[in-house]
Amino acid sequence: MIASIRRLGLTLLLLGACLTAPCRGQDADILTVAVDANAPPFMYEENERVGGLYPRLVSAVCDKAGIPHAFRALTWRRAIFELDRSAMAAAGIYKTVNREQRYDFSLPLYQERIVVVYLRQRPIDFRSLTDLDNKRVGVMAGWSYGDEFDRARADKRFSAYDGDSDRQNLQLLQRGNLDAVLAIQEAMDARMQNGAYANLAVAPAILASKATYLAINKTSPQLPLLQRFNQALEKMRQDGSYQQLVKQFFSGRPPPNPRPDLAPP
Repeated sequence: MIASIRRLGLTLLLLGACLTAPCRGQDADILTVAVDANAPPFMYEENERVGGLYPRLVSAVCDKAGIPHAFRALTWRRAIFELDRSAMAAAGIYKTVNREQRYDFSLPLYQERIVVVYLRQRPIDFRSLTDLDNKRVGVMAGWSYGDEFDRARADKRFSAYDGDSDRQNLQLLQRGNLDAVLAIQEAMDARMQNGAYANLAVAPAILASKATYLAINKTSPQLPLLQRFNQALEKMRQDGSYQQLVKQFFSGRPPPNPRPDLAPP
């Protein structure tokens, strides 16, 4: 009887440990990747399915490497939270000094250009970061725009307002609640095509050009998969399949073998 109680107590103790922290080794061979649910065309969720360049690219690389994988579309704040607790990897993330202390990064996935958007009736002569001083700037919650921008934000050179999507920030800009919004060039190009933002303009000078990565927490059991991922990504760059995938994505053509399994679990 006493032995049974001890076994029951040990079982409950182990169960509690798994509920309060990621269970090491449980999913070590499966790469679970968090992506931003509100950052089209790079990553997003629509009709309960994950889409965008980064899920398509990461999926192709994982297929080549033979890595089982799954995606979760979350707010970026939640994606970083899951990355910090070693529960998931994250795709489409920028590298900073602070993040390099906590995460290991893949080879670059893509090079994004960060632009400044403003109201045509209140133009900003943007040429460098100092031109945002004393402005109200809309940014994506949880995003880092590089070490220089993060230092300027910490020094309160401008007022940064966190939004959960470009759409939310652009609406605030149109209402006059913001002076500028930071966005990705390709994302703004797509949004400006439908005419809904005709009263907005994009500064010719970019704020920064940033490489994006797949990041895995240094304490994650998924970390050994990163070397296999990098090897496969490098092979795709060498054989031209990476360039072909990116070109097809931005031309609007589907990949040769569309993946039906990019829906979140």
